[in-house]
Amino acid sequence: MADHFLSKTRVAPQDFVEAGGTPVLERYDALQALLNERAGPEVAALFAEPLISHGNDAAPPTVAWYAETTAEPRALSSLSPAERDRAEAYLADHLRPLRALAEEPQNADLALGALSTYGRDDVVMVGDRPMIINWGLMPDCHGANVSSRPEHFAGTLGRYLTLTPTTGKTPKPAPVAAPPVAPVAAAAPVVADVPVQRRITRLAWIPLLILLLLAGGFLAWLLMPGSRLFHAAEPPAITEEATLRAARELNDSLRERRETLATALEGAMCRADGMLVLPDGLTPEGLTPPALGVQPESRASIAPDALLPSSSARVVIPDATDPEAATDLLAVIEARTVLVLASAGNGKGATGSGFVIGPDLIMTNQHVVAAAMTAGGQILVTGGSLETPQVATVVKSQGPLMETGGDFALLQIADTGVSAFQVHVPQSSLKLSNVVAAGYPGDVLASDINFAALKAGDLEAVPGLTVTEGIVNTEQQIGSQTHVLMHSAALSSGNSGGPLVDMCGRLVGVNTFVRAGRLQNRGFALTTADMMAFLQGTTAAPTVDSAACSPVVQRAEAGARKAEAE
Repeated sequence: MADHFLSKTRVAPQDFVEAGGTPVLERYDALQALLNERAGPEVAALFAEPLISHGNDAAPPTVAWYAETTAEPRALSSLSPAERDRAEAYLADHLRPLRALAEEPQNADLALGALSTYGRDDVVMVGDRPMIINWGLMPDCHGANVSSRPEHFAGTLGRYLTLTPTTGKTPKPAPVAAPPVAPVAAAAPVVADVPVQRRITRLAWIPLLILLLLAGGFLAWLLMPGSRLFHAAEPPAITEEATLRAARELNDSLRERRETLATALEGAMCRADGMLVLPDGLTPEGLTPPALGVQPESRASIAPDALLPSSSARVVIPDATDPEAATDLLAVIEARTVLVLASAGNGKGATGSGFVIGPDLIMTNQHVVAAAMTAGGQILVTGGSLETPQVATVVKSQGPLMETGGDFALLQIADTGVSAFQVHVPQSSLKLSNVVAAGYPGDVLASDINFAALKAGDLEAVPGLTVTEGIVNTEQQIGSQTHVLMHSAALSSGNSGGPLVDMCGRLVGVNTFVRAGRLQNRGFALTTADMMAFLQGTTAAPTVDSAACSPVVQRAEAGARKAEAE
């Protein structure tokens, strides 16, 4: 259930529009499922979530409207002309898939019911996206009056979407009476001089034909992209069709994950010593169980696609020069992840995350530092491995994502003593691999005492790093040159530009954006292959490792084990 209140509407019982004998508002989950599957999550997010109170003899029914976004709603009439134009264009584009649904007999009642709204002011701006409230309702107790819907729709959402009529007969045109014919009086025959017609030869058409060909060629040149009339427009790097396809692939991967978990749970067995063993013979975290009664070794290899990820504090990174030495994964991540503070010349600022990619080089997202790339802007980088915040300069950038297909920024700092991530460019799929996302999400910084001290001028204060664990759900291509890893490690605003790391401590992606869902948000990271393509032509030369990950963990204390079963 969405938890951000938008508004509340008092209605009459007869105002509810029904679909299949049930008020459309009570079929909100079915509407969301249909729109997510057929039109995509952005279309589904247009419709605010209703909470219905049916009232009683003393009080009329009410409908409270909620959204996932925490921004306050604004009426379209309060927007600037440019904002209103963008909002209306967004509505016209994203409502279009409902036209096809309204023409399908099995979905028509639900789609048309959702497009029935109370009035003209039922579209509000919530953050930077429009949202529809008071849908599934008709004013003046006309909820059951089907004949009144077309005219009402034309004055409400019909401003953004034209529906093909599916009912009713086209009126036949009224017969048109023939004009009266005036009588013609008889007249004496008249003999007139007949002019002599001259025959036009074929050669006489040649000048006209040449003139038409010249005019046609000139007009074609004017209309060509890049000519005087129409300049060639760069197509968007990431299209709506590609993002919709990605959403469908995400749904498929989640269904596959659910089946995998169900199969593992069904075939799991609990040994006599209390250890749970899955059908593949491994523990849920990918460890090979020791024989009954045998004390396990303190350190062991695990499967990179284990059903449950190991705690990042237990995963160790062996030292290639000293087999006895090792560093835990969390320490590796903390030493290489930084907080990026970008301020614009007008005093406004933004925070994001970044990571070390070279001795004095930091990677982040372009949208994190975009405001600071204007006149008077400044970028600061701080982290646990830096003694003081460092002023950063932009060496190279690519963005915005939707227009260029990339969202990268390479920054340079003065400190050359920081350690860089190894980069993993995989030769095979990373799907189901365990990963860790690191960064500085804004909702955590809001309560961080060190971040408050840093903003107050204490340059020695360093906010705490946030790490979350998950798996790679799927790998997708959302543009001709844009590839992403969709993963379940929790992200929020402020994680942008931070590293996505595998269980061997190597960088596998750059966290860039989040797609909100009803139950859980899904994070998207740009791949290291795309990042390496962006770094071409710069001084950045990270160490690249394409070998598959063989994680090592420090086993938990075995404790007292039960005796071997008789």
